[in-house]
Amino acid sequence: MLSNSVPAPHVASASKRLLIVEDESVVALDLCEALDDLGYSVVGTAASSDEALRIAEQHQPDLVLMDIRIAGDCDGIYAAGVLRTRDKIPVVYLTANADAATLERALATEPAGYLVKPFDQHSLRTTIEVALRRHASDRARHEAHVAERNRLQDEALAVGRIATRFRREATIDPLTGLCNRRHLDFVMKREMNFGRRAQHTVGVILFDLDRFKLLNDTFGHAMGDAALRAVAEFLQLRLRIYDVACRYGGEEFVVIVPGADIAGAMALAEQLRAGIANLVVTDGGPTARFTASFGVSSFPASGLEPDHVMKAADAALYRAKAEGRDRVVSAAAIDPALPAPH
Repeated sequence: MLSNSVPAPHVASASKRLLIVEDESVVALDLCEALDDLGYSVVGTAASSDEALRIAEQHQPDLVLMDIRIAGDCDGIYAAGVLRTRDKIPVVYLTANADAATLERALATEPAGYLVKPFDQHSLRTTIEVALRRHASDRARHEAHVAERNRLQDEALAVGRIATRFRREATIDPLTGLCNRRHLDFVMKREMNFGRRAQHTVGVILFDLDRFKLLNDTFGHAMGDAALRAVAEFLQLRLRIYDVACRYGGEEFVVIVPGADIAGAMALAEQLRAGIANLVVTDGGPTARFTASFGVSSFPASGLEPDHVMKAADAALYRAKAEGRDRVVSAAAIDPALPAPH
């Protein structure tokens, strides 16, 4: 249904691939000839919406010329909506007449253009070119938006990784991989606050390596570092997932044992003492063995505040050192006000 009143020159617009959806065979044939004259490539013609969707999915044309009133399980408007969302293909509607409700439905599918029958080659070419350029512009804008979104997401991930690394560096001892003293303060407050609310105990084990300076002086600081790492690895293997081991400073370590009273913490400390005494370390040369002394306290028996519980464990550790090292001493053993371990 082309009018020849306004002839148009051949345009080599360039081999864009078009699909014609038109159930009137004469109109479809006229369109094929006109598009060929204008330099376009027709990938197929469809006489129904079902056929149109199948051909479009198979050939992925650059643009579809779609008759609004088309045979099939659905009309041209529904098919155009599928093409736009599923295949991202622009659609130009072909229509002779349509009621207001139909046009409103058509508009909702955001078509790339309209051609009102009858149309001439000039309006055909102009509508197609405008639709193709608009689609290319929209696609370029979408791709730029996606690229920018991906760039921002990558930057956010990079910032997140840096923040995670900083948080880790702020809370983890670099030599042993255990929590550092700063994180210990947080853990002590958290566990004791939870213990206060839930009415359960929190065991605290403070220990340090015996004669660590002599170990360093005899074998060198590399051996001392190896000893500290060996103790850290032993703790990570031996402790429960919810126990928290920290390097308190130098050769001192603290273990927070949620749910343990002094008796329970004492039993664990004795196991740790025996395990450390069996460690053999080396820095690649000679081997060395060492022992550790332990002081044990608990919340709330040893105090209601973190610093009170830590002071009680420290006093018990001091007693363990004074009594000959390589032993476990309870805070209750040096403070008559505290309940003795079972």
